Amino acid sequence: MRPNKGQSLVPEDVSEEIVVTGSHIRGAAAEGPSPMIIFRKQDIEATGVATMQQFFEKLPQNFGGGANGANVANLGVDRDTGNNFGQGSTINLRGLGTGTTLTLVNGHRVSSSNRYQYVDVSLIPMSAVERVEILTDGASAIYGADAVGGVVNIVLRKEFTGYETGLRYGTVTAGDLEEYQATQAAGWSWDGGHALASYEFLSQDNLSAADRDFARNVTSRPFDLYPGSKRHSVYLDGAQRINEALAVNLSGFFAERDMDTTISSPTDATHLVPETRQYDLFAGLTLDLPRQWQARLTAGYGQSDVRYERTETTATSVTTAPPTDMNSDIRYLDLIADGEVLSLPAGGLRAAVGASYRREGYDFFDHRSLEQPFDSTRDITSAFGELNIPLLKGLRGARNLSLTAAARYDDYSDFGSTTNPKIGVLWEAASGLLFRASYGRSFRAPAFEDMQANRTSVVVFNLPDPGSPTGRTLTMQAAGGNPELGPERAKTWSTGFTIKPDWAPNLVVQANYYDIDYSDRIDRGFAGNITTLLLQSTAPYAPILTFNPGSAQIEEFRQLGLAGASFLVVRAGPFAVPADMSEQDVQLILDNRVRNIAETSQRGLDLDASYAVEVGQSRIGFSIAGQYVIDATRRVTSVAPEADALNLVYLPVDLKVRGGATFTRHDVRGAVFVNYVDSYRDPSSLLDPKVDSWLTVDMNVTYDFASPLGRKTSLGLSVNNLLDRDPPFVVNLRGTGFDPINATPIGRFIALAVTHQW
Repeated sequence: MRPNKGQSLVPEDVSEEIVVTGSHIRGAAAEGPSPMIIFRKQDIEATGVATMQQFFEKLPQNFGGGANGANVANLGVDRDTGNNFGQGSTINLRGLGTGTTLTLVNGHRVSSSNRYQYVDVSLIPMSAVERVEILTDGASAIYGADAVGGVVNIVLRKEFTGYETGLRYGTVTAGDLEEYQATQAAGWSWDGGHALASYEFLSQDNLSAADRDFARNVTSRPFDLYPGSKRHSVYLDGAQRINEALAVNLSGFFAERDMDTTISSPTDATHLVPETRQYDLFAGLTLDLPRQWQARLTAGYGQSDVRYERTETTATSVTTAPPTDMNSDIRYLDLIADGEVLSLPAGGLRAAVGASYRREGYDFFDHRSLEQPFDSTRDITSAFGELNIPLLKGLRGARNLSLTAAARYDDYSDFGSTTNPKIGVLWEAASGLLFRASYGRSFRAPAFEDMQANRTSVVVFNLPDPGSPTGRTLTMQAAGGNPELGPERAKTWSTGFTIKPDWAPNLVVQANYYDIDYSDRIDRGFAGNITTLLLQSTAPYAPILTFNPGSAQIEEFRQLGLAGASFLVVRAGPFAVPADMSEQDVQLILDNRVRNIAETSQRGLDLDASYAVEVGQSRIGFSIAGQYVIDATRRVTSVAPEADALNLVYLPVDLKVRGGATFTRHDVRGAVFVNYVDSYRDPSSLLDPKVDSWLTVDMNVTYDFASPLGRKTSLGLSVNNLLDRDPPFVVNLRGTGFDPINATPIGRFIALAVTHQW
């Protein structure tokens, strides 16, 4: 949003009464107390990629840890690593973990996917996306659960009239990975209404480790560095104004995707073929009320079905294992009203109030019978409110000053309730100079997977213990699910400024500082090998250790195992319990079930600047966006020492930057972007722990052929990683030679696309 010379950064009225991400109040400024990044369709297309997953990989604030479909080798330190059965991809702002970024489509929740319940953005057809709004701040006071690292709202196309056909072909310059994409959109409009239908097909081939020199040490072959996939997506949208006060909107989204990946070990080759089917339906009524109030009633239903299948091939056999099914669903009903409460000297005090009911469900069934099935649901009822209070206007040093306040109460049927407030200040000190600050509390609800008591296993070992007179301590360990979990909680605050000077109307500079204190995180506590527990200080694990437990405590944990996944007394091997001892003789209990026990903190800076200049009949633009993490730490328990959560392999890197230049002249558009990821360390590599920085260059050029009827044909060429830079070398157990959390193995990728409107 770039105002004309002398125009205020805060809207004077609500003539454009839209609802922006981060507020339920119509007409709230996109330049609000919380920082916002907006990518429009032409910005998205300029990245030269084919999927939303690849688009978000370009975003400096996003991190590839957690659910990442490109992480074929299942490397990383996130707790859900190795459990992404459907090979989908989520958004992970700030690198806080799977499920900590709330992802909306058209401002609404959609169905979650896979074991750890995330929105799979790789299913969303990129051709149907109109813009992406990213709120890099906590927002549970507005939206409820999951808005810890921020909110991403993917806004799909609506008011398109005509027909549009697109074809795209891409390929790496070394290897066999090819990509095919076909799209078709059709839009119609009439008096008071419109309709749109959009279809996209995408096929991506595998990238083999044999095609990359840096993966020459891969332990076994064949081994894919990047998965193959085929996806069909359909998006439908329609709206009709019934009368002057009432309008209705209906939309639906359907996607099906088949993945194809091969990974090998010294004994076999495993072919993974997960299938995902997802649909989401939405219906909304908008009623204009007296005195510029408006009521919005929305309802939605969505379902995601993931089936995970694998075939193992050895020298003597081919075995296809029975599948594993993971099914998620969501249904909700929201009622929101907003409008002006009263008129103040500085403008109208506006408010929004609302209530919501949501039911989420998840069922898991392993046809191999290796894990116990379960079927869970939770009901969430919510009430929320929001105020936008103008305080000053038109004064020297205070062209506009406003206060925002919001609060939300959410009651969950399976773990209780939580209340989260947020407050913000927006101060336009002078024309083109805006300051902002916000503070709020956010939360993340426990995943269904973590709350299952039938996932609890209890094992009794005889562990080595140098501090014991016998050199051994009989130890009982409980691991797995915990139905007593509560929400993860975060306190977030941010402050920053935006400069849009009158003397340079095409210059925009936005900088923000953020601070996140994330507590009660769900984790295991002790993540090491149980056999080494007593060979080190146990002080960091005091909250989960019970020395010399009583018989009642021992029996309680024994029953957890018997009623859960398993109970076992080890009777063979180096850690076997002596024959004359039993679980009743246990001297130490390690309660290593998932608990609200860990803590994370992070502070950092965001920068987003752009400038455009007219040179004759050409327009040249420059932009730079980046994130610098000042520090990030984590504790495995509340009494454990702080450990770095930054600049280490598989963790966020302190500096990520994307800068570029664009050129437009008549029917020709072009862009060049430079991506930079700072160096970091791999402590496990004793000879050379430094992981080099990574700099890549992307470019694209598009020519529009205009027709006399106003339609056009566009021909585009894009090259990602123009200089074919390999990812920084990292030693790992798989031998793939790179860190899939902070880099990609694809290399130079060239694509040619044609789009015709008719």
